Amino acid sequence: MRLAFVLLLLPFAAAAGGRVMLDADSQAAWNGVGRLNLGDGFCTGALVAPDLVVTAAHCFYSPATGVARSPERVHFVAGYRLGRYQGHARAASVTFHPDYAFSAETGAASIAADLALARLVSPIDGAAPFGVAPGLAAGDKVAILSYGRDRPEIPSIQSPCGVAARSGAMAVLDCDVTYGVSGAPVFLLVGGEWRIAAVISAMGEWRGAPRAFAVVLEDALGAMLAASRMGLKAGKRPPK
Repeated sequence: MRLAFVLLLLPFAAAAGGRVMLDADSQAAWNGVGRLNLGDGFCTGALVAPDLVVTAAHCFYSPATGVARSPERVHFVAGYRLGRYQGHARAASVTFHPDYAFSAETGAASIAADLALARLVSPIDGAAPFGVAPGLAAGDKVAILSYGRDRPEIPSIQSPCGVAARSGAMAVLDCDVTYGVSGAPVFLLVGGEWRIAAVISAMGEWRGAPRAFAVVLEDALGAMLAASRMGLKAGKRPPK
């Protein structure tokens, strides 16, 4: 089956759909999620350690030129809301999924590798990092927290939405997404704790219905964490 995908980085105004604005009192539990400011746009990212942000790899490339962004121009703002935040830091280096290669044309293979870890110049102490879920399966109920082009100043949450299918490292979700949501964490409730199971990469159609597409963390993240500790710089790939 041929699928059409759209990366979620480009400017666009869209209806909020199933996403609802997160109220200020509830946001404290999610302050490890933040806006990843890129200079000419933004993505969403989340802390998996005080100085490590997981997000979509394509966020580190200009969609207009395909040129990689310098890490120091990427700025993570944790718990951002209406100009306030819990902490912020610029990226020092970026580690990509070993199979990722940026392309304006995207498909299932590129979505399955659309994963990056940004190491920050300093840890963020005011926001708690999230653990990583051990897996993700069709039928699982998930939550997504994100910043979208239609709501750039306040995070939105959709919970629950579901995993419609799983193909390798790619998950198909019946969740509502829009531009700016790239890199948003997909949370799975594990033992009463919300953990990151996947990262939003693209939107498109699957079996005639609009769907979100995400890359599952379980297989690649361990090797990427090891590569990040080795200090690989932006544009380099972890060793296979």
